[in-house]
Amino acid sequence: MINLVVLCLMVLVLVPTAYVYAAPRDAELVLENIIIEPTNPKKGEFVTITGFVYNAGLKHTNSFTSIITIAYFVDGKLLDITEIDGVKPGLSNKIEISSSPIWKPETRSYEIKVIVDYHDTIQDQYDSPDDNSIEKTFFIESLKPTKILLDASPQYFIQGTETTKITASLLDSDSNDPLNNQKIILSLGDNRSTLITDKDGKVSFSNMFNLSSPFKIEAYFDGDAQYSSSNSLLMLYPFQKEPTSNFIMKILDLRNQYTFEDNRFEILIFQDSYSNLIKKIQPDSTTLLDPKTFLISLPPEHHYFAEIYLDGRLFFVTDRDLLQADNVLMKELRIPEPATIRFKVAIDENQPVNGAVVKTWIYSDSTEDGFTDWITILPTTYGNPYIAEITLPDQRILKSDPFLLFSGEQKTIDIMINDISRSNIPSWIKNNAEWWAADQIDDNSFVQGIQFLIKEGIMHIPSTVQGSGNNTNEIPSWIKNNAEWWAADQIDDNSFVQGIQYLIKEGIMKIS
Repeated sequence: MINLVVLCLMVLVLVPTAYVYAAPRDAELVLENIIIEPTNPKKGEFVTITGFVYNAGLKHTNSFTSIITIAYFVDGKLLDITEIDGVKPGLSNKIEISSSPIWKPETRSYEIKVIVDYHDTIQDQYDSPDDNSIEKTFFIESLKPTKILLDASPQYFIQGTETTKITASLLDSDSNDPLNNQKIILSLGDNRSTLITDKDGKVSFSNMFNLSSPFKIEAYFDGDAQYSSSNSLLMLYPFQKEPTSNFIMKILDLRNQYTFEDNRFEILIFQDSYSNLIKKIQPDSTTLLDPKTFLISLPPEHHYFAEIYLDGRLFFVTDRDLLQADNVLMKELRIPEPATIRFKVAIDENQPVNGAVVKTWIYSDSTEDGFTDWITILPTTYGNPYIAEITLPDQRILKSDPFLLFSGEQKTIDIMINDISRSNIPSWIKNNAEWWAADQIDDNSFVQGIQFLIKEGIMHIPSTVQGSGNNTNEIPSWIKNNAEWWAADQIDDNSFVQGIQYLIKEGIMKIS
């Protein structure tokens, strides 16, 4: 009984002590969330880590410590430590914490961790560490590309006061969808204006220009959390007011791959009809306003149109329009989306040919594992197909079937050749071989048949040095044996072809 009383007294003494040290939570710091700013940074842009902390306890943290440290980790590496003075109790007193700009992320995922009270200045008995840290995964996505199409109407005019309409269109580069409710900064000389794109992704206004020299207009989009920045430049060109008129051709190329300076253009200008070709020009510095703008002065009051050749092929034909006196006739040369192609050279679809050289009108490449590299090439126009030339390793030259290419298309052009060892020699030549072996036709008749097959490409003979014999067509008896066995399918095509090679090498058979 005495022992029981003693035990009860001990419990009464110990319980208040346990309560004091285990459950007060006088200053319970809680890290509520962490984010990164900006959420999708641009390339080379520094990022900060931000979080929100509140005190779920009953007392100000200043009752326990004067400084609270915050640590910021990226992929397990400590990058920054900041300090806060203290946090009052209550959710309404939540405060924001933030690192300095601490790293430039690439396009990938990152493990980010933030620890409040990193140096444990508030003892665990007052502040449990369980809710003092958060670790989250953030994926940095690449920004979607944008483009600005900048236009002025008119862009070229006779010198004097002129009202020009300026239009800038902001588009998603991948989908060509308009981007609305975005800020476009337009710069006209020293003047800058900020406009908001409409539902079609456009901003536009009219302005009076009294120019005596070229004038630059620029449009900027600074980008946002989803889209990258972009800009565009346009020049206004005034011409001297004198009795002359100008024909202008401008390249419109969304990929910015073609210019009159860097590509082989030839322009044919016709006056009134195709029977009157008045100019044949390859643009150079004397006829260019800029790398994409060709200019030539022409007699007014005539109709003009042009044919444009690119790399030797007819690529574009302009409409026929009247050029009036003291005026500018402008034509737009629109470069379409290129196609992407490669060539496959193989024997009967299953045996690749390596080292074959494939040539097109602008391109040459050799095959590896039967394929050339992928190339970009302009689509065919006006129904004019492309034809590729193939030089095989044995120096035979073949041509592909004609093929058409459409804008944006990607495809492989198959070029199939006959196997030398399975040369698809027609059955009638086997009949000739059988008759010749039986002396039913003479040597000349048989040789002439073989020569015909070689010249027509029906029988392919590997590269063979032709001998200088006297062309007597005196054929060794073993060749006849070969022919007899081949006609009876006792030896294969390749063995028979080797016999033909011997005839060529010894000069018995001539191939011209």
